[in-house]
Amino acid sequence: MKAVTGIFSKIFGKVGPIFKSIGQVLQGIMLISIFAMNVLMGYIMFAPDDFPKPFYLSYAGQGGTTVIVAPSTANLPQPTAKAGSSAGPKATEVPPVPGNGKIVDTGSKIVNLADPGGRRYLRATVALEVMPPEEVLAAMNATPKAGEAAADPVLTTYTDELNKKMPIINDTITTALSSKTFESIYTTDGKDKLREEIKQQLNERLPELNVIAVYFTEFVVQ
Repeated sequence: MKAVTGIFSKIFGKVGPIFKSIGQVLQGIMLISIFAMNVLMGYIMFAPDDFPKPFYLSYAGQGGTTVIVAPSTANLPQPTAKAGSSAGPKATEVPPVPGNGKIVDTGSKIVNLADPGGRRYLRATVALEVMPPEEVLAAMNATPKAGEAAADPVLTTYTDELNKKMPIINDTITTALSSKTFESIYTTDGKDKLREEIKQQLNERLPELNVIAVYFTEFVVQ
């Protein structure tokens, strides 16, 4: 028992000074921290407000209520705009609104639905609303002056390009219609999903067409 006690005494005799040193270091750090905090609070309270501070103290009311005020960023250096960039806020692009575009009538489509047996068919008349380029919209909204031809060259060119794309447009619409079953399109929700599908597929195949809405002017299932 004495031997064990002697061993522990030797161990603590060597480790004890180390713990004592660590305690003294921690005590010193604590004293330095307290001193630094007091210096900082004195600087915040008594230094002029035009000096940079992490926050400011103001006193309001008769009771002397202390209010902490965040530092203003007005006097801080502001990032400079790079060359070629706009100094103002970036303008957000406004999405086209249905009703402001050009209506394209694709005619009636009669297709067999994908029901077993193929006995049901759908007759639908589909109209597309597309958003032409700005110059085409301007020509659409312009009023021809007296003595000028009513047909604008910009509109004529756009219509010709649109007519060239009609085979792709009709194929996309017919394929989408014939892939549906009666159960998937007889409800209002089903028709809405079909409109969205046609719009998405047309914009994937012809992104320059910029389809913004699809309308069914006739929709009969037999």
